Amino acid sequence: MQIKIFLTRERQVVYLIKILAFFWFITKAWTYKAWVVDREYPVIAPSEALDHIPGSVHVILLFFSFLALLAILLFKQNRFLLILLFAAELLSCALDTVRWQPWEYMYLCILLVLIINFMKPRNIILLVHWLLVSVYLFSGLHKFSRVFLSEVWVKMILTGYLHFPLPLILTYKLFFAGLLIPLTEIMLAVLLYRMKNKKPVSYMLVFMHLGILLFIGPFGLQYNSVVWFWNLFMICLLFVVYRQPLPVQDRRFCIRQAYWTVIWFILPVFSFSGMWYQYFSFNLYSGKNAYLYICFPQRPAMKCIFIKLPHYAHPENQKEVCIGLQDWAMAEMRLVPLPEPEIYRKIAERLKQKYAGLQVSVFLYNPVTGKRTDL
Repeated sequence: MQIKIFLTRERQVVYLIKILAFFWFITKAWTYKAWVVDREYPVIAPSEALDHIPGSVHVILLFFSFLALLAILLFKQNRFLLILLFAAELLSCALDTVRWQPWEYMYLCILLVLIINFMKPRNIILLVHWLLVSVYLFSGLHKFSRVFLSEVWVKMILTGYLHFPLPLILTYKLFFAGLLIPLTEIMLAVLLYRMKNKKPVSYMLVFMHLGILLFIGPFGLQYNSVVWFWNLFMICLLFVVYRQPLPVQDRRFCIRQAYWTVIWFILPVFSFSGMWYQYFSFNLYSGKNAYLYICFPQRPAMKCIFIKLPHYAHPENQKEVCIGLQDWAMAEMRLVPLPEPEIYRKIAERLKQKYAGLQVSVFLYNPVTGKRTDL
């Protein structure tokens, strides 16, 4: 019986590795512009020492990742290959902060779990279960804000997707009904952790992801397309991890894996005070992240790449035309920028240098406080 269970767990891990490689490959191919320097969007390394790395290095790392992911997908799993892939991805992410995406972070976490516990399928399944609980828990907690209700629930869902008129929303007091979304996410995270039979909870989460795809997918708002693949990955992952009852996690296991508890459950708490990265805490669609805007004195001065982007009037000077950094990133690279103040400051400095002749100005808008800060 124990041999049969082990073989089943081993098969689970094989499926996990294959779906990880498959969706990672597709995601990187879809966002390939983010992994090279041949683009208009600025390449912002976390350290100045990495600013002058040749573009060929970025390309080599990208193609190596593609080859490694294909090999993992097509052939038997190899620990050394997983280590090489992890190193290549880590180096690539060290060269440009726009690559620090929540899905990239999750994929790297799963890859590291696979490397450390390569011959321990029981540990792998349990730790991926922990990671899923963390994702849903903190994603829900970050949505508990008035900004989420106004920016995401009302603007994107009720008016943008369902086309509800504002009088209808006010008449039936639908504003606070949006709190059901974070409450549901948190409740499902708790049930996923506490309930012995996790299959029903996993099915509810699958329906939640299908709902997200219906909302932002090709038949909905057609928004943030890279997340479509991540949601499909999450659906497959839920089926693989919870296809059978989870192994028992004893006290000894929890103590030995305590560092994952720190990474996935303690560090994300600091994101609420800005002391930990938002995307590493799965702050997703909360509406709380700041937005950076680039302003030009007049429309004719704008470069060709910006002409097709949505334009906004400057809040203090109606003659200036502004574009959003998020719109730019999604149009050119099919992903959103890292919403961290220090990264925004670096981007502002780089843009002012690059487009000095166009007399651009840059400001940061905080939807929580409603304040605008010139950078």
